[in-house]
Amino acid sequence: MLEEYNKLKVNNSDKIVFIKRGYFYYTYFRDSYIISYIFNYKAVNSKVSFPITSKANICNKLNKLNIGYVIDNEIVYGDSEIYSSYLILGYNKVRCNILIEEINNILINYDIDTLIKIRNSL
Repeated sequence: MLEEYNKLKVNNSDKIVFIKRGYFYYTYFRDSYIISYIFNYKAVNSKVSFPITSKANICNKLNKLNIGYVIDNEIVYGDSEIYSSYLILGYNKVRCNILIEEINNILINYDIDTLIKIRNSL
């Protein structure tokens, strides 16, 4: 699946590439950050998936935002600058979520009084 994605991505670097497997569409790496940002899907290991029943909603939103994509061998063109802007937003969101999760994993070990002291010192 990843090989198919990479092959399509070579000629569509400014478009989101979706790969269909079974009842889901998948996207990877930079594209997963954009989809995570726009649709609030969680990017796990630089991958996002959604059910095929969501295809129309995903495509409609991307069309409204003028972001190009490749799905089911169909290429829909969009504005590469908008793609780049959403890539930055998406990347920042994913990185922030990772940092928040790391912080939560540390803070969970503290008792409530210590957490209150930490908060008050900020």
